[in-house]
Amino acid sequence: MSDPIACSECGELHTLDEVELVFRRPDAIVALSDAEREARCRESEDLCAIWGDSDDSHRYFVRGLLPLTVIGRPLDYRLGVWMEVRRDVFDRIYALWDSDTQLDEPPLDGLLANDVPTRPGSLGLHGKIHLTGPETRPEFMVADAAAALFADQRDGISAHQATAFVRSLDRRSA
Repeated sequence: MSDPIACSECGELHTLDEVELVFRRPDAIVALSDAEREARCRESEDLCAIWGDSDDSHRYFVRGLLPLTVIGRPLDYRLGVWMEVRRDVFDRIYALWDSDTQLDEPPLDGLLANDVPTRPGSLGLHGKIHLTGPETRPEFMVADAAAALFADQRDGISAHQATAFVRSLDRRSA
């Protein structure tokens, strides 16, 4: 457990390693009925697909981490999110999944596949996927300079903002 940090916004003490916001699946999969999900999805903890009516309508997803620097803290706060990718990107990631050479791969394109609480409009943001090695999840960087998450990654967030992500978990499960 990390040491508490006094928040410059509310004065409370926050520890950030207790909970990080993690999405278990892309929003598109969560929105499906149980029957649709059973019939149309192929899922693992890191890669998912939704089968459409034709090859052109299949959807592909990869799970990764969106790192956010917390001002005044040595460790990043990481959002566990999904990116939707084109078939060729999915195939490339799959081919490199267990390879040490994935570190040499240039960033790949994707779209954020989760609506991040406290960051309206985050679903569908353009991002870059950086493969980080066969033992770690990819890192995602938001590429849309007008987005709040882009500013969060560029400028960092406060401990207060990080706990807002954690508190959003309580509202979502209520």
